[in-house]
Amino acid sequence: MMSQFPQRIENRIAAKPMPITTVIFDYGCVLSLAPQPEDYESLRQAIGVDAAALQDIYWRNRDAYDRDGLDAPAYWQKVALDAGVSFSAEKMETWAALDCQVWSRPNDIMVEWVRVFRAQGLKTAILSNMSRCVGDCLRRKIKWLELFDHVCLSGELKMGKPDLEIYHACLAALGVPAPQTLFIDDREVNITAARATGMHGIVFRSVDQLQTDLEPYGLAESLAEAKARAR
Repeated sequence: MMSQFPQRIENRIAAKPMPITTVIFDYGCVLSLAPQPEDYESLRQAIGVDAAALQDIYWRNRDAYDRDGLDAPAYWQKVALDAGVSFSAEKMETWAALDCQVWSRPNDIMVEWVRVFRAQGLKTAILSNMSRCVGDCLRRKIKWLELFDHVCLSGELKMGKPDLEIYHACLAALGVPAPQTLFIDDREVNITAARATGMHGIVFRSVDQLQTDLEPYGLAESLAEAKARAR
């Protein structure tokens, strides 16, 4: 019996989950607030279509745009064609700037949570399906993006969620093992893919829900601290 006891302890230690050292965030609808109809209004007026038509033509070729299958001129030219309006370089610049504004409203509590992580020595990153054009604009406009150890955008890598390759690329850039990583995204399909790589994952629906879901990872108190700071 005495000879088996150390082995049991060793097995228990080996089975203990690795601590979370890195948190990776989706950008849209997690770090930034989910766009509301009014956020699209300036873009809608600039293109000259109604709200329903804008949503259709805006998202119709968005996946290709986000993966750099279409560059900015090609994407906005398709938008103009679908909207039945003329296209020009000047219009494209205006529309692209207004598009960037749609995604520029921060979720202040989540951004503050990143600051808490930084103070605790944890790594943070962004893994987002985002066009090269929007990514460039946000990097120029949003200073808090500098808080992250790495920003992994589909448009720059020409691959996107939920393809497993982009998760592996992000992990490689961070130099962290998947089991020590928590990924937070607002879409279940993207969380399922993250778990397939060995990462932990939480579907983001609200800050309060997230705080509850963080309990098993020992991170709920840090989010509570961020909520108090952001008030």
